[in-house]
Amino acid sequence: MLGYRHSRMAEPSRRRHWFLAAALLATACLAPTLPLPPPADPKVSALDASGSVHLQGRVPAESWVYALNRQTDLGYLQITDSTGIYDLEVKAQVGDKVVLWYTLHGDQSEPLDITIR
Repeated sequence: MLGYRHSRMAEPSRRRHWFLAAALLATACLAPTLPLPPPADPKVSALDASGSVHLQGRVPAESWVYALNRQTDLGYLQITDSTGIYDLEVKAQVGDKVVLWYTLHGDQSEPLDITIR
């Protein structure tokens, strides 16, 4: 009678290979990711009569763009479309420090510091 013979000798070796593969995958997931590059310097409009400036620029498509005015502690957010173009209206005064950054698929860019003039 012909049939399949199961070898117990191969079983520990097979388990060891699966364990090693799982361990490699687990450590790969724990490796830190590098931050995204900061956004390019935006075009900053002059302060308007209402005390706002526009920060305009481009980031990777479908990113979330954030600006935080450090003096007022007010934050601003815009989600870009496939063009990656943003236009944030930020309440500010001359001399205010604004931090600009974006996120893409859960990864955060390095921040860009801007002084309103």
